[in-house]
Amino acid sequence: MEREILEERKPEIELDDFQKLDFRVCQVIACEEVVKSRNFLKLTVDDGQGQRTIMSTIRSYYKPEDLIGKKIIVLVNLKPHKFCNILSEGMLIAVDMPEQDDCKVLFADDSCPIGHAIS
Repeated sequence: MEREILEERKPEIELDDFQKLDFRVCQVIACEEVVKSRNFLKLTVDDGQGQRTIMSTIRSYYKPEDLIGKKIIVLVNLKPHKFCNILSEGMLIAVDMPEQDDCKVLFADDSCPIGHAIS
């Protein structure tokens, strides 16, 4: 059975490019809806060295209370960027499934220590 390609793949990268990415296990310690937006949730996460804010357009798929206490995978070395006038200090990793109008955050196993690198 042939698989349908959902999206075009991005160009190949070198191993050196991949090694620049710093993915870490982070724990969500607070989460709230962003009043100025229909799409954004503001997450406060513990990255093992302190707290950081992550803005994510997952509001249609998750309630804030469903994320608090969960361990997620975050790209922690992404340059900060403002969304809705709030500085986002990383990006959570999720699977976007537009054909099903769904999105799934990638959660880390509870046994994964906060702050540990994903390799």
